[in-house]
Amino acid sequence: MKPKKIIFILFVCMAALSTTRCNNDEGITFSMKDVSARVTGFSNPKTGPGAELTITGSQLETVQRIFIGTERILKKDFVSQTESAITFNVPTTVGTHTDGTLTDVLVVFNGPERAFTKIEVVPLQAISSFTPYAAAPGETVTIMGVNFNLVTGVKLGDVSATITSQSPTLLKFTMPAGAATNRITLVGEAGSSRSANNLVACSGSPNSPDCATALNLNSGLELGTGDDFTNWGKWNGGSFQVATTVPGEYYRGSRALKVIRDGSLASGQWRIQFVSDPVATDIGSSYTVYVWARAAVAGAGFRVSLNPDTGFYPGDVAVTPQWQQFSFVVPGERIQNASTRFVLDLNGTNTAVTTFYIDDIKVIKN
Repeated sequence: MKPKKIIFILFVCMAALSTTRCNNDEGITFSMKDVSARVTGFSNPKTGPGAELTITGSQLETVQRIFIGTERILKKDFVSQTESAITFNVPTTVGTHTDGTLTDVLVVFNGPERAFTKIEVVPLQAISSFTPYAAAPGETVTIMGVNFNLVTGVKLGDVSATITSQSPTLLKFTMPAGAATNRITLVGEAGSSRSANNLVACSGSPNSPDCATALNLNSGLELGTGDDFTNWGKWNGGSFQVATTVPGEYYRGSRALKVIRDGSLASGQWRIQFVSDPVATDIGSSYTVYVWARAAVAGAGFRVSLNPDTGFYPGDVAVTPQWQQFSFVVPGERIQNASTRFVLDLNGTNTAVTTFYIDDIKVIKN
């Protein structure tokens, strides 16, 4: 075995042990067998934190784990594994370089067999949000994020889109014809990255509520300062309602309503209310209110009501820890005014202790 490989293995084990990433069989032993010839290459000569990467070669079905630097990817976390290829996501904590420095890669097979190679790890483009959430062919979609100067292409599924403007933190592209609803893919020299949520293709999903224009203002809750939301009011329980910009606490965009339920309020759904500005409504017409919501802990619910009060009180919907889009159909006989406020009553099951996350509230005429 070459001395530099012995030193490298010892370094990997010492670094990994300090972060509980190394098992005993990564330690240096004189029975270790170098099978580096089994690894023939990578799907991309460069990669980045969070990128999907494929190692190619032979007899790879027996690989148990892979190290990039000191970051470990276990067999159970591989995206796919065959005799000739292993696909996995590069850990987001892996270090990057911009000077051409190569990072060591260790491929751990069953028993004493190990393969050694290197790859260049560079910064990767990442999407934080995009707007609008739905688009028809020819419309402009704006993406926010980082390292967009590294992007060489944009796709929706397998359909390429045309980039119209590009900066390190903002990229705009034209919605391509023929695309289906899918996540946005950004292609760069270090690999591809994708948006967390789908961009809805309205040409293929014309009846999606995402493709309808919201009648209420600031439906995505993106506008506002501090804990206030432009075009929305907190009529009751204002101290229980705050804004959140924490990833995972908003469905899309970068901001949502966080409702902290401590179980201290008396019964009455109306004790916590989030209320829209007046919406122009046609008397006798039916409307649907769509709301994305999830809860930290299941066990509580909410409903929609109207102001002025016309007797529309549907049952509470149960909010689960998974994001879900709820819909409330308001029959025409309950729309009795030319201007209506749509109210979220958020104190259903008042004794339940949980936290709600509310996003993307959209009122649509049926």
